[in-house]
This record gives sequence, structure tokens and C-alpha cells, in this order.
Amino acid sequence: MSTVDVAIVGGGYAGLAVAHFARRRGLRPLVLERDERPGGKVLSRREAGAVVELGPLGFLDKEPAITEMAADLGLRPVAAAPAEKVRYLLHRGRITALPSGPWSFLTTPFLSPAARLRVLAEPFVPARRDGGDESARDFARRRLGRGLADAIFEPFVSGVYAGDPARLSAPAAFPLLAGWERDHGSLTVGAIRHLRDRARRRKAGEPVGSGRLCTFPGGLLELAEAGARSLGDAFRPGCAAAAARRDGGAWVVLDRAGAELARAPELVVACPAPAAAELLAAESPALAAAVAGVRGDPLCVVAALFRREQVREDVDRGFGFLAARSEGFRPLGVQFAHAIFPDQTPAGLVQLRVLIGGAFDPEAHALDDAGLYEACYGPLRGLLGLAGEPLRTWTRRVMGGVPQYELGHLERMATVAAEADRLGGLHFAGDSFGGVGVVKAFARARAVAAALRGGGGS
Repeated sequence: MSTVDVAIVGGGYAGLAVAHFARRRGLRPLVLERDERPGGKVLSRREAGAVVELGPLGFLDKEPAITEMAADLGLRPVAAAPAEKVRYLLHRGRITALPSGPWSFLTTPFLSPAARLRVLAEPFVPARRDGGDESARDFARRRLGRGLADAIFEPFVSGVYAGDPARLSAPAAFPLLAGWERDHGSLTVGAIRHLRDRARRRKAGEPVGSGRLCTFPGGLLELAEAGARSLGDAFRPGCAAAAARRDGGAWVVLDRAGAELARAPELVVACPAPAAAELLAAESPALAAAVAGVRGDPLCVVAALFRREQVREDVDRGFGFLAARSEGFRPLGVQFAHAIFPDQTPAGLVQLRVLIGGAFDPEAHALDDAGLYEACYGPLRGLLGLAGEPLRTWTRRVMGGVPQYELGHLERMATVAAEADRLGGLHFAGDSFGGVGVVKAFARARAVAAALRGGGGS
């Protein structure tokens, strides 16, 4: 058993970042990771001359905490190719570029003339400021009209959250958009002022980032591996925490046999919601019940390498494509990984990543590898002109997938915050609590590290 300043349960990006910034403050962290490797949902395979991501694909460089931690560890991010800014949507059976500016918006085939006019009228739609919850689908339809909400917003939500817009909470899942309506009365006005504010901050020399998609030469796992190495014995893989309890002024973390793993005045829970609920069930049933309400559906990633001549269509320019459910296309989306980060795929080869599962297709994970490959790549034979068998495939099933910030999420998080404050020395990090995606994981982790020894939970 180790006595430290802060015990951190979970060695994914969030837990490692909390530990990193805690050490910069002179604190002694201890990271307990259930798996035998760091990274959590981040998983990069370096095989067949390629870097294959089987978790998140990259991160936007707008969060200084990521680049600061990378610099501390001697790593330099690699920016995506400019082609990644071109995004596509499957529309009436064809892969079609999304609007990238005012003119393309006015001519886009995704929206009828009436739907375009409805979007242009958005600034005149009365704002809702009652502070109540609302589904992401209803929010988008109310602000932007049914045409854009169903044709573009719904597949976007599926791509980010693998979720159901009718169940996701707009204020919880899309706080920036909800904030624009609340503060400015309009998404259009809010977006314009947001861009102006970024330009002002950039001119003043403040770090705002470029918003470029980035990774690391060896993939996203490289940062997690470097972070774990820097911690030395303070990172403990294969160490599954089963329970945490208060003992006087300290938190004690136990394994399944009841043996003490760590004792610390502060505890950071940086594991997925189901594990967090189990960890805290004995100490606070109300807290565990609130945390358990953050659910997620299984999500699968199937990546494959092909020779360029095996793919008829042009997949060398663009990020990839999403698809609305009305298209009858089972996967959530397809990413052209070789075009996004060209240095991570050997010349002359095409690397595709297909995501499948989520809220609308939770049973996909039960397919065997052959069935999962067929469900992902069978539809691409016609769409992309795939011919023959891939040179190599990789498959990963992520149980719990992306946390779903469903209706009532903010109330659940209020319960979590109140209980953490009552118990004292308890903090939460990771995508079940502080926002989905690498950027939000790091922003939350840095805030948690700054709050340590700050007199209460966060």
C-alpha cells in the first residue's frame, strides 16, 4: 500500500494528464490502471509499416494542456494534411462534399430551397432562456429547421457521440451551441462573436490554437506511453481498483480482495462511469447512482489496408464521410486515415477506418470479426469500388463506447458535484464527466490538477 498526495483511478489520457500536472505542482500522484498498458480508449497499432488508430483518431490543437504536456515529455504533435478539412456526407447513395462556405451552402444538395431559407432565418427565432433541458434533436430543429437538423446535424451527432439526438441533452452534449443561444439569442450571432473573440485573443498573443487536427508520429498512444514512463513507479498497470472509502481525512483505495492499494487525502476518479459507480457504491449510493446514469453503447472500429489500385474512387482527398440513418448505410462513418495523416500509411496504400455500433446499432459488437468486417466494408464495394481482399485488418470493440450525455445529464452531474463536496477530496476527470473528446479530457484534467489540495471536490 502506498501513501501519496493524490490517488488517481484510471490511466487513460485524463488520469495521466492529472498526474502530470499534479507533479508539476510538486504533488506525489499514484495512477492505478486496470489494464496492462496506459491509454484507456486510446490505442495505436504500429504494424505493417502503418500507424493504425483503434480509438480516437486525433485531437484539435486548441487546448494548451495537450501541447504543454507533450513538450514536457519531448514530443511534438504532427498536423493533419490540409485535405482533412474536406468533409463528406452520404446523400442519396453518393458521397457528396459538405458546404464549406456561404456559396456552397446556398447551392448544397442536402437542403431544399425552403430549408436554406429556414437556416438563414435562424437569427430571428426567439431564444429559449428558461434553463430547461432539451434534446439535441429538438434544439437543432427549433433553431435551424428540420431540413438541416435531419440531413446534416443528425449524422454529425452520430459521428461525434455515436448517439441518438432525440436522447442526448443539448446543454450537456453541446454546451457551446446552447451557450450561444442563451448569451446571444442566436447561433449565428454567437458564432460570429466567437470568431471575433478568437481573432482578438490571437492578436493579443493569447494561446488559442489553430484548430488543426493533430496526432503524434507513433500515434496517440505515444503520448500516453511517454506520460506513463515519466511517472515511473507512480504508474501501476494491471492494478484494478474495486472500491474507495473514506478513512478519517484520507481516501483508501482497495482491490477486489479488500487489500489497500493506495491511501491519499485526495482521490481522482478518471475511469469510465460504470467502473466509477462500482468504485464509490459503498461510500455513497446516491453518487454511484448518478454516475451510473452516464451510459454508453458498444462502438467498434474496423481498420483495413488496401493497395491503391484496389480502390476505384478518389479517397486521397478529404477526411471521410458520415451518413444519415435514412440512407440505409449501417456504419456510422468512414475515415480516409491515409489522407488525413499521410506519413502513417506506406506509399501506395489506402488505410480506411470504419466505425459501427453506437446507440442505433448496439448489437453490432456481437458479430464475429468476419461478420463485422462484412458489415463495415461490404457497402463500400459499391460506394468506393473496393476490389479484392485487404492486405491487413484490425478490429476493436469498445464496450461502453462514447459516454452518452442524455437528458438529465446536468442534474446527474449536479448530484455528483454535491456528493463530492460533501465527502471532500474527491474529483472526477475523463469523458464520462467533463466532456467528450481528447481536448475536453485535457482541459478538465488540468482544472482538476489545479484544484488538488483546494479544499473540496470538483
